Amino acid sequence: MTARLFFLLWIFTLTVETISLQSRLAIFGGMGWLTNIKYTGFWERLGFITTLAVFSAAFCGLWVGMFRLFFRKRHQTTMLRWCATSWVILVAADLFFRHKVAEILGNAFNFFDFATGVGGVWRMIEQAFQWYGDVILLAVGGIAAISVASWFFFRWFLNPKRKMGWCEHIPHGILTGGVCLCTILGFLFMSILAPSFPGTRDLLASETLFGATIQFLIKKGSDVDGDGYGVFDLPPDDAPFDETIHPHAIDIPNDGIDQDQLLGDLTLDALPASTRQRIDTMGTGGSMSYLDRRHVIIVIMESVRYDMLDARIDGHPVMPELTRFIDELGAVRVDGAFATRGFTRNSVTQTFWGSYFDPGHTLVDDFKALGYHTASFSGEDLLDEGFDESLGWNRAGDTVVDPRSVSSGASRYGTVPAKHLMNDVEQFLAEYDTSTPLFMYVFYQDPHFPYQQDNDNILDDRPIHRSEITAETRPRLWHTYANQVHHLDMAAGRLLHALKDRDMLDNSLILFVSDHGESLFDDGYLLGHGIAISDIMTHCVMAVRGAHSPVPAHLSHVDIRRFIHEDFLAQDSRASWWPKPTPPVLQFIGATTVPTAISHRYDDGRRVTYEFATHSASRENPFASFDQETTALQMTDHGNTPIDARVNPNVDLKPGTRREAHIPNPMSDPDVQYLIRTWEYLQWQKRQ
Repeated sequence: MTARLFFLLWIFTLTVETISLQSRLAIFGGMGWLTNIKYTGFWERLGFITTLAVFSAAFCGLWVGMFRLFFRKRHQTTMLRWCATSWVILVAADLFFRHKVAEILGNAFNFFDFATGVGGVWRMIEQAFQWYGDVILLAVGGIAAISVASWFFFRWFLNPKRKMGWCEHIPHGILTGGVCLCTILGFLFMSILAPSFPGTRDLLASETLFGATIQFLIKKGSDVDGDGYGVFDLPPDDAPFDETIHPHAIDIPNDGIDQDQLLGDLTLDALPASTRQRIDTMGTGGSMSYLDRRHVIIVIMESVRYDMLDARIDGHPVMPELTRFIDELGAVRVDGAFATRGFTRNSVTQTFWGSYFDPGHTLVDDFKALGYHTASFSGEDLLDEGFDESLGWNRAGDTVVDPRSVSSGASRYGTVPAKHLMNDVEQFLAEYDTSTPLFMYVFYQDPHFPYQQDNDNILDDRPIHRSEITAETRPRLWHTYANQVHHLDMAAGRLLHALKDRDMLDNSLILFVSDHGESLFDDGYLLGHGIAISDIMTHCVMAVRGAHSPVPAHLSHVDIRRFIHEDFLAQDSRASWWPKPTPPVLQFIGATTVPTAISHRYDDGRRVTYEFATHSASRENPFASFDQETTALQMTDHGNTPIDARVNPNVDLKPGTRREAHIPNPMSDPDVQYLIRTWEYLQWQKRQ
C-alpha cells in the first residue's frame, strides 16, 4: 500500500503543480503577467516537467517515509490515510495561497517585500482580514471540505482488501533508492547546477513549496558565517567564513577590503567627482525660496508607456489632452525620462525622496515647511504600498483623498477610476483659497494590469478578459490598454481645465510623468513591467510646464525632487546644477539593496547591463553594431489592426532597433566598471 500511495501522491502533486504554474505564470505560453521565463520548445518543456517530477517524487517519498518512520507502530492503514490526507491539505493550502495572492496582488508578489511595505507581517494579516476576510473564511471552509473528502477517498483507496496493483510489486529497496536519488538530484539542481539553470532554479525556489524548502535548507546549511548568503546562492558567497564579505555587502571605500567581491576595494577616486556629488546630494533638502509662491502640481500616471503619447487607435489619438498640453500650452516634452526600476513603488517614492533610499523627509515636508497647503488625490489606497508614511502624507498632509474617502467610492481591485477621482479634485480646486500656495499630488491608476478599470469603451468595443490575454490576442489587448490610457488622459485634461478656471494654470509648476512603461507582448512573451531592464518597461511619458530653469533632457524619478528644489531657488542663486556631460540613468531589477541586475541607460540610447548571479554583462546600442550581437525581435504596432485579429508571434516578430552583445571580460570593460562603481558608491553613501 505504501508504493500505491506514493505513486498516487506523486502523480497528484506533479499534475496540480504543473497546472498551477501554467495558470498563474503561463510558463508554457499564454497569459502570464510579471514573469520572464517561458519554456516554448518541446525539449525545454520536457526538461522542466522532468525536473518538476524529480522534485515531486523526492518530497512525496520523504513525506510518506517520514510517516512510516514515526508512526510505524500504529495501524499502517490509518497511518497512510493521515499521511495522504495531510499532504493533500498542505498542497491545497499552498496552491490556494499562491493563486489568490496572484489574483489579488499580481504574480510578482513577494511576501517579505509586501509585509515591509505595509508595516509588517501583523499589519499585513490585519489588512488581509479587513479586505478579504470572506475569501479567507471561504478558503478555510474549502480546505476543511477537501480534508474530509480526502480522508474518505483514501479510506477507500488504501483498503487492504483491494487488489494489488503493478506498483505494489516494486521492491521496497528500489522505491527507497529512487526517492533518495531524486532528493540528491533536487539538492544538486538547487546548488551546484543552479548557475547553469538560474531561471528554472529561481522559478522553483519562488513558486513551489518543495523548491522553496530545498533552497531554504541549502542557504541555511551553507551560510556558515551567518551573513545571509550561502555558498550556493546566486551570486554565491565566496567568503563563507567571513561575515563582512558577501554579495551585496556595502563596500567601504579605501579600507583595503573588497566587501562585495567586485572589482577589488572601492576607492573614492574610482568615480568622477560629478558622479559622487550627484549621489551625495540625493535626498538632501534644498534652500528653497520663500519668495516663489507658485503652486506645484505633480501627476503620476500608472503604467503609461512612452509611445502612447503619439499612439493612435483607428486614427484616434490616445492622449490628445497631454498632447495639447505640450503643443498648445507650451509644456516641455521630456523624451529622456526613465524609471530606475519598473515598479510603481520605486518611481513614486523616488519622486518624493529624490533618492533611492528614504531620507526621512520628502517633497511633502519641503512644501509644508514653506507654508503650502499639501493635498493628495490618489486612485490607489495610500496604505497599500506604505505611501501614506513613506511619502509623508501621514505627518504633513493637509488634504488626503484615496479609495478610503473618495466620494464616488472604490471600483475594481480597490482602486478608483480617474474620472471619479477628478470629481473630488475639481470640487477641491473650486473651493480652494488660491492665496495660499498649493502643493498637490495626483495619482491616476486606470491603465494598471489587467486593464479592466470601469471605464466606457471609447477605443475598444469591449475590454479583453484576463483569461484572454495572450500574445496572439495582442490587438484587443492593445485596444483595451489604450482605452484605459485614454481615460487617464481625459482626466488630465479635466485637471488642466480646473486649474485654468481658478487662474492657477499660469502660476503653477505642473509636472506629468508616468511611473514606468508597460510591455504588451512586444517581444512575443513578456507582459507587464519590472521584470526586465528595457526601454519598453522603463521609458516614461513626461511633460513639464511653468519651470523657471531648463528641464534636464535625460533623467529619472530620482532627479525630480532636486529639479524642483533648484527651480525654487532665488533667481540670482539658481545655477546650472545638472552635470555635464549628461549622466546615465542608473536602473536595476530586484530589491534596491539586493538587485539581480543593474544598468546604465545613456542619453544616446546606449545601455550597459551587469547581472550579479552570472557575473555577466551586455551592451546595447541602437546605432552601432558589435561582434556576436543579437538583434531583439519586436512585434509590429497593432494599434490599427482589427481588434479581434489574432497574431502569430513566430511570424509577426521582426528585428527591432535593440541590438545586444555579450561583453566577454566585463570586469575589464570601462563602462561596466563605471556602472559597478556607481552602484557601490550609492550603496555605501546612502546605507552606511
